[in-house]
Amino acid sequence: MYSTATEVRTIIHTSLTDAMIENIIELSDTEIDKRLGPQDASDKVIKKLSILTTARTIKQRQPDSVAVGEYKETAGDIQTTWSQEITALLRLYTPSTVAASTYQHVDEERRYVKKP
Repeated sequence: MYSTATEVRTIIHTSLTDAMIENIIELSDTEIDKRLGPQDASDKVIKKLSILTTARTIKQRQPDSVAVGEYKETAGDIQTTWSQEITALLRLYTPSTVAASTYQHVDEERRYVKKP
């Protein structure tokens, strides 16, 4: 696992047991592995991604859970904040792709010729 129930509890207060949170962590980590491939468990960014993904899932399943620590509920829509951070962290590990242009050759001799 990339994170622990104790680490998740640093950003969300919930009535779920540690065992329940660990089950959600397993789902979150599986999602991370599916999107990015297996990662190094000691990577702090992956740990944060696991914590945020788990907290977001808990909040979705148990709306009365309260975001705490650096993510206080008074700061605004916490679900949006977490989703934006998760997206940004995933981008760090997603390779950039460059699409081929649809540009075609322009024949300069015919370009400015008026049609009769």
